[in-house]
Amino acid sequence: MRAYLYPHWVKAGEVGQMAGDWSFAKIQEYFTNEIEENLTLDYKAADALHKSDGKKAEITKDVSAMANSDGGIIIYGIKENQEKKYLPGEITPINIKEFSKEWLEQVINTIRPKIDGVIITPIPIETSDDSVIYIVEIPKSDTAHQAKDHRYYKRFNFISEMMEDYEIRDVMGRNQYPKFDISFKIIEKFEYITTGSLPYGLDSLPIANKPEKKTETRISYTLFAKATNIGAVYANYVNIFIRIPLFFLRKDYFDYDKYAFEEDGLPYYEFYEDNTRRDVVDVKSLTDVVYGPSRYDPILPSRSRTWEFKLKDFRELSPDGHTLPEDLIKWTIHADNSPVKSGEIKFNEIEIIFER
Repeated sequence: MRAYLYPHWVKAGEVGQMAGDWSFAKIQEYFTNEIEENLTLDYKAADALHKSDGKKAEITKDVSAMANSDGGIIIYGIKENQEKKYLPGEITPINIKEFSKEWLEQVINTIRPKIDGVIITPIPIETSDDSVIYIVEIPKSDTAHQAKDHRYYKRFNFISEMMEDYEIRDVMGRNQYPKFDISFKIIEKFEYITTGSLPYGLDSLPIANKPEKKTETRISYTLFAKATNIGAVYANYVNIFIRIPLFFLRKDYFDYDKYAFEEDGLPYYEFYEDNTRRDVVDVKSLTDVVYGPSRYDPILPSRSRTWEFKLKDFRELSPDGHTLPEDLIKWTIHADNSPVKSGEIKFNEIEIIFER
């Protein structure tokens, strides 16, 4: 039943992940698989490393542009294909004695302010003792960085380009607001339901007309949406709107007339959630619990809040002609004075976890 779902997590909006675990064999895969340059990957031939002021300024320009954008990887020692643009063309070895890792670090450290977390990995070329390829992994920064020529750059159309004033201000404000990643998973739970049981202690008594015990099985599905604060400051107020196609929801779980609407030709239901909580202030009995007023519970950096939504049995979808890969969950999140963030994710990109 889960054959149509891919077993992996997807975080909405996440791009530019570092590769790590580098080797010469992995470099060769870039040629075999024809991996193109993109906003988070750049190929540079060996002659991009030079001790002239102009070349060193160009290095700081390219590295700072990556940090000012989404972060990424620069590979020094691979020349771009001259016929097929953006593809790796050939390996151009770098002499490690002439251009050491320490020399490259010193050049990159002239960027102001200094970029924390840059990783430089030399990869030996198997046919030469002194030749390497340099992998430079650059994290996305929380502020804007200035190249050696005192200008600010960004990655645009696979090249480094000067930033506009508003773009510099926007990047510098990255660490002033909370930022959220949204991730999803579905829990498939297999349950045994026993009906006809009497209260504890009475089941063994010879009571007339005792109801017949029946054990049934049931499969339930619950969608979990997790908002994680990946920013540097905490979020006081978080509002999230989750829009789910109506035919995925259990019929006893929503007020159709209040929140249902049509979008892209499909009926949707919109849920509103936030980061409020109510504390227990008194417990008078097992069934009489007194709660205090609602209050916002701030979400600290690296912490998260999870909401759940009851789905119908997926086996009920096929007769209605609905297939998971084509249908979307859409979401919008508001956090303090951060820019509003929206996204969508296909059901076939959400991991299903089985529980008994």
